Amino acid sequence: MLHSLLVCTLSFNLVSPPKRPDLGLPWLLDGLRGANEMRIHSEYYRDQPRWIRLFGVDVPNLSDRGYSGARQDLEIMTGRGTSEVYFEDDDSKHPISRNACRVQYLWLRGKLIQFELVRDGWAKVNDEGRKGRYAKYLVAAEAEAKTFHEGLWAAR
Repeated sequence: MLHSLLVCTLSFNLVSPPKRPDLGLPWLLDGLRGANEMRIHSEYYRDQPRWIRLFGVDVPNLSDRGYSGARQDLEIMTGRGTSEVYFEDDDSKHPISRNACRVQYLWLRGKLIQFELVRDGWAKVNDEGRKGRYAKYLVAAEAEAKTFHEGLWAAR
């Protein structure tokens, strides 16, 4: 009985996720590129679709171990078709751009995508993430993934 209680206790996530702030109107996610870039567009604005790269985390590249797990986790999170997302800059006065993508936090169904990828073990927190607005959540999620040998932290 003690063993089943321990297994049941360990199956729950220990780190609580951040709460989504009010970010205004939603955008529509309609495409993925790799395991950390998403194309979004707006029904409300008449501008071109934009590519968003996830701020604060590093995911494996196509040729790295763990890429397929990260991509699959992202596909499961985003689902099929178009999903409503919200994005926010860590510092909106000075937006960061890399490879023609804006680098931002991205929220989907009330969850911070970066947090979910890190907690599932498919992303690592980078230096920007350790200093950013959600640093305490991302660092705690990475520690939990390491402790429970999730994703990239699983034994080979």
